[in-house]
Amino acid sequence: MKKNIKKIISALIVAASFLCLSSFNVLAAPKYVNITGEPVAVRENPGTSSKFIKQVHYGNQLVYSGEKNDKSGVRWYQVKLSDNKKGWVTSAYSETVDEKEIGRVEVNTKLLNVREKASLTSNVLGIARIGAQFDYMAVTKDRDGQTWYRIHYSDDRQAWLLGTYCKVVKKPGKTASKTNSKTNSKTDSKTDSKTGGKQVVIIASPVNVRAKASLKSEKVATTNKGKKYEYLASDTDENGRLWYKISYSSGKSGWVLGSLSKLVNNGGTTSTTADTKNTSKTTTQKESKRAEITATVLNVRSKADISGKVLTTVKNGKKYPYLSSEKDSEGKTWYQIEYKTGKKGWILSDYAKLTGGETSSTTSVTQTVLKKVRITGSTVVVRSSASKTAKKLGSVKKGKTFTYLATKKDAKGNKWYQIQYTSKTKGWVLGSLSEVIKAETKATTSAKKAAKQVEIIESPVRVRESPSITAKKVGSTSEGKKYKYLATKKDEKGRTWYQIQYKSDVKGWVLGSFCKLA
Repeated sequence: MKKNIKKIISALIVAASFLCLSSFNVLAAPKYVNITGEPVAVRENPGTSSKFIKQVHYGNQLVYSGEKNDKSGVRWYQVKLSDNKKGWVTSAYSETVDEKEIGRVEVNTKLLNVREKASLTSNVLGIARIGAQFDYMAVTKDRDGQTWYRIHYSDDRQAWLLGTYCKVVKKPGKTASKTNSKTNSKTDSKTDSKTGGKQVVIIASPVNVRAKASLKSEKVATTNKGKKYEYLASDTDENGRLWYKISYSSGKSGWVLGSLSKLVNNGGTTSTTADTKNTSKTTTQKESKRAEITATVLNVRSKADISGKVLTTVKNGKKYPYLSSEKDSEGKTWYQIEYKTGKKGWILSDYAKLTGGETSSTTSVTQTVLKKVRITGSTVVVRSSASKTAKKLGSVKKGKTFTYLATKKDAKGNKWYQIQYTSKTKGWVLGSLSEVIKAETKATTSAKKAAKQVEIIESPVRVRESPSITAKKVGSTSEGKKYKYLATKKDEKGRTWYQIQYKSDVKGWVLGSFCKLA
């Protein structure tokens, strides 16, 4: 009997041990999968031969659902996708993020913009309402010293919240011991100034090391995939890109792009917290900025695009509260202003300057208001004079626009518009098949503008057939090369691309983050 009781007690102890272990595993289970490659395929099942579902990009966090090894013994992570489906990503280009490494913030203002980058001028992805809570994986500061939290916004997209309007409701376990309890909850908690023996691991080849945290900065060295360096600091550039400062040689330091490297502890685990400056005060420059109109007359539109509805016009010298900035499909910057109490609209930044905060440089120019003629008929004949019997110069299709020159009526009372048909030819189109529209105010200078060029500032850079990282590669180029600029376009992720004259008979597209307009 006693032997049976001992066996039962032993069995209970073993069972309790398993329960404790099980509980521990649940608490320490991964919550997200962090993508460390660019781009990374999501597949239907674990294995490179499995059906392709979609691509995900560096820095994105996807919700963890499970893990499994493929036939070759490679670990794969199952992740949840935004369309309620599940897929698998290889551990070669991803890593798990445990619950203890994740913080949580709560929005404490009525409405707060969710932005693509840690910048007040970045694209708005959505609106968060008061009380909404988000997991955050990293903290950084912008050039004005304002704190931003990198949050998990959707199942395959990261985003940023301005810390001024958030409070931390849960701090990451790894950084909890470093926090200063006296810091205001609306600002980023202070961190130890020591880097804690962290390292930066290079995840691409080759990677430029630069003198400053900017793609425009001088290149001081190059490095390759797999190299490890002592981590010194972190920073973001003017476009919200993350940079790591490293000690690349004895007594020498430089900066590498965060998207081409990763921050790890000496033990090899990835650090998800960005290095921040000690501060207990956050200021908002946006509230003090005003947009001063520099054009004679300028349209205020309903959206940040030339196709937006004209809400009103504003005149030279007038100042309006500046609210935000946004770029259109052509890469042009627009300012959102409050043109009347409670009424907002957009103006082209080319014809305004910001005052009260950081001002944009302006050049003294002469302003002229232009009109254009938009074709409304399906196919419209362009004639040499305002008459249906006049010589035909050509034909134009619906939607085309031309510079407006004059208006005239023929003998039967039909209205005609004179247009700049080609660079050297003027022509006339019927008013019933076209319309005069207001164009944005155009600045003109006495000096001719030099033709734009695209200068490559990284090596190597792929030239693609269309503006997409999945498009066919037509060639490659290197740092310092210059090409004729043709056009600008944004892809589905909001990335800017420049079209260049790659060869005499070949056009191509290069990613804007690896070049600049000269």
